[in-house]
Order: sequence, then structure tokens, then C-alpha cells
Amino acid sequence: MARTREFDPKEALQVAIELFWEKGYFDGSVDEIVKRSGVAKYGLYGTFGTKHELFLKALNQYGKDRERDILKPIYQADASLPEIRRFFKEGAALVMHQTTNRRGCLLTNAGIELGREDVQVRTEIKQFFNRQVKVFEVCLARAVAKGEVDEGKDIKQLAKFLAKEYRLMMVLAGSGEPLAQIQDHLEVALQILE
Repeated sequence: MARTREFDPKEALQVAIELFWEKGYFDGSVDEIVKRSGVAKYGLYGTFGTKHELFLKALNQYGKDRERDILKPIYQADASLPEIRRFFKEGAALVMHQTTNRRGCLLTNAGIELGREDVQVRTEIKQFFNRQVKVFEVCLARAVAKGEVDEGKDIKQLAKFLAKEYRLMMVLAGSGEPLAQIQDHLEVALQILE
């Protein structure tokens, strides 16, 4: 009897994330994931389910990964206005991916590609950005308490605005906008916090 090849599901999921990030859902195939990962197709299906289920798991893991790297400045326990500014300044450069075929943000790209028709994809994206809005709210509340932001500002609306600016930053990066122009845009957008 042939022995089933064992594999690390986390590594296979990272391969899927990379492929979907580069090619999108429709152009990314399970066969390409098999080729890149060396995992048998039945192993992928047995672990992750259908291509669509694998894609949803990839989106979820991608969101968790971004909360640990790009979003790290605003997830700090004492984050306020300086960390928000740092997040936007550094975040734009981090998503440009000059050495890979990845552009922008997998979640934002998925929203553009599938968000209108696919409720599950839209829900996954919405949950990620809702968490981000809440983190921005906490940072802004700290900024108000520290006197960095005027207490008359509506922090709930500002938090939603910042989350949308993040998405816009991802779209601009994904469409090839030069980094300097994205950063210029963000400088103007962040004036709302003054």
C-alpha cells in the first residue's frame, strides 16, 4: 500500500496565500499550488476542502499575518497618534513588494475580484477591516487622552476613515502607483487628525 505523504498544512497554506496574492482567485489554481508546494491534490482537498474553502482560509490567515507585521505599530498596547502616522508611513512601503509579483493587499484584491458576488469572501474581508476600525478607535481614544487629537473629533468616524484610507493605500499600491505619490496622498489625508 502506498504511504500517504505528510505535509505541514501551515506551509501549504502559505503557498496558497502567495499564489492567490500573485494571481487572484480565478487565475490561481489548485494545480499550481500542488506544483509549488509538492503536496498531492488529494492532500490539499482533504485538509482544506474545495478551492473556495482554501481561499477563505488563505484570506483568514493572511489577515492574521498582517496584524502581526504591517499593522503591528497600531496593535501596540500604548499606540496613539505617532503609531498611526508610523503605520501609514511604513505601511505604504511594505506593501509595494518590489521583489515579488504580489501587489497591494490580498484582502483588498479579493474584495475587488470577488466581493460583490461572494458573500463569504465579503464577510471575511469585512471582519478584518472591522477589527482594524476597532484598533484605530482605541488608538484615537488614547490620542485624545494624551492631547494629541482634539477631543471634539468623532473618533468612530475617524477610525472608519483611517481604515478606508488603508484600503485605498492598498488599491493604489496594487495598481502600480509610485510610492512617493501614495505617501503624498497619505500626508494630506492624515491632516484630518490635526
